[in-house]
Amino acid sequence: MKQPSVYSREQVIDAALELVREDGWNKVTTRAIAKKLGSSTMPIYSHVRSVEELEKEIRLKARQLLKAYQREKYSEHVLLNLAFGYVAFARDEKKLFRFLYLESPNQLDLENGEGMRESFLAEFGENSEEGTALKELKSSGQEVVIQYTWIFTHGLAMLVNAGTFGSNSNQAIMQFLMNAGEAFYTWGIQKDEGGNIDE
Repeated sequence: MKQPSVYSREQVIDAALELVREDGWNKVTTRAIAKKLGSSTMPIYSHVRSVEELEKEIRLKARQLLKAYQREKYSEHVLLNLAFGYVAFARDEKKLFRFLYLESPNQLDLENGEGMRESFLAEFGENSEEGTALKELKSSGQEVVIQYTWIFTHGLAMLVNAGTFGSNSNQAIMQFLMNAGEAFYTWGIQKDEGGNIDE
């Protein structure tokens, strides 16, 4: 007869997430999770069938934490808050950020701007504050704002995460994002349906 597990699936995944936060994805093993829980490896195997399944669950939890950062009100501008939250997450949750974007990244299709727009709206919701702020732009400008703002923000986040950005203060990060965001936003609202800038 199979012995019931003392630990829930949620506890196993949370323990694995904490290991990623502390030591990175490459240190996550069933033994390490069991040690974190103070158990044998049996509860892990009874709740998680594969490394791929565990990775997927950790990714979901890590993205929820990232989204919580992005939903904080750092300024009066919703889209700026998204960008700042992304960089702040990279600064504060170094190992989780590396897990999501360096150690085990999802493939991005940067040639298909509309795919990024749809992904954005699926992530935050079409009728959310974020979705509403995006839809205030011309439809052709929406892809520009998402694509280029994300590329800039991700580059800044990588520098902050690595400790190579001059200052990791909220003020310095916000200033860089505001300067770049203003340029991308202006470009976005001026783009016509053919992709040209209005005179």
